[in-house]
Amino acid sequence: MVVDSRSRIRFKNRELVLQQLFNAEVTSRVEIARALQLNKSTVSSIYNELDQEGFIEEAGRGDSTSSGGRKPDLVKLNKRYGYVASFEIGTAHLRMMFNYLNGEIISYEQVEQEESDLLSIMKVIKERLRKMTDFDNTQEGLLAIGFAIHGVVNDGKITDSPFIETDGLDLQKYFEENFGVPVILENEANLAAVFERDFGQEDEDKDIVTISIHRGIGAGVIANGRLYRGYRGMAGEIGRNLIADTEGKLVKVENLCSEESLLALARQKTGTKYKRATFAQAYREGVPEIESIVDESMDQLSKVAYNAANNYGPQTLYFSSPLFDELPELYQQVRDWLVKRGLKINIKMIAGSEMSSLLGAGSLAIRTALGLQKYRLVMQWSKKVTNVD
Repeated sequence: MVVDSRSRIRFKNRELVLQQLFNAEVTSRVEIARALQLNKSTVSSIYNELDQEGFIEEAGRGDSTSSGGRKPDLVKLNKRYGYVASFEIGTAHLRMMFNYLNGEIISYEQVEQEESDLLSIMKVIKERLRKMTDFDNTQEGLLAIGFAIHGVVNDGKITDSPFIETDGLDLQKYFEENFGVPVILENEANLAAVFERDFGQEDEDKDIVTISIHRGIGAGVIANGRLYRGYRGMAGEIGRNLIADTEGKLVKVENLCSEESLLALARQKTGTKYKRATFAQAYREGVPEIESIVDESMDQLSKVAYNAANNYGPQTLYFSSPLFDELPELYQQVRDWLVKRGLKINIKMIAGSEMSSLLGAGSLAIRTALGLQKYRLVMQWSKKVTNVD
């Protein structure tokens, strides 16, 4: 029992030291020991272990103490210890990202998908993963894979999705068996919230709601710093909520507020098949039918967002939407509505939303690779993705 207890304590201390190493731009053994209030011999032993494994990179010498003591050896996390891959399967596209261990982006790519069946998509993903090995400059190579899924995910399985037909295929099992690394599947709205927790914040909010508007609409919830998934991954499925349309009929939120519903209504009323860019152009040109559709949708979305904020109680409410990227004035319209109704929390838009779920998936993959799922980690990232007040 004594041995087991000591082993658990040492394992916990290793996790804490690794967390300190991960979150610091540069640090030293002395700084780690001071921050964790551990004795220097304990930290040195764990430090040497992590160094031998390849997690540590030298970063020069620090300043000497006021008494003229020896300058400390500075170190940082070796981002090239390994890398993770993340994939988002869209209606007509596949987005792919590779990240170093610290979260920095190695590459990002979006490809249009004429073939929408999952088997064809898996073939493309497998080819990209194989190709990445030709350019790999890391010590351990691929460490983990993350998938952003537009649908409900439970226990690593897609249980419901509006457009992904699994046909009995198991993404997690297939890629774990073929690449020998952990594979994580998660709902894309949840991952947008994870992105905000791990990449986007300076004020370290522990309670976040991210409303994600794509083909459908969903909410990702971070409660007390942890992703809240609910029973069987159903938390945040606000697109299924019922609201009254202009005729008083009860319809699902996603039938009025999602990007797909806007494009479908526009085609129905005008006879024109719009894409996001042409829809935005028609709105800017003041096409009456488009303006009417947008005004009704944004009014309903504002009510849904207001209710979500009151139900989940976040410090900050985020919106992640490619349509808002195209038409930021729509975000401003929703924000103004919420402020006017007295919503006294931070309200922000994620600009560059096409990357937020991928970064969230990368973060979960990194956490899994390091065994630090329950720790606060500060990821490094490209400033292409930003928050807009």
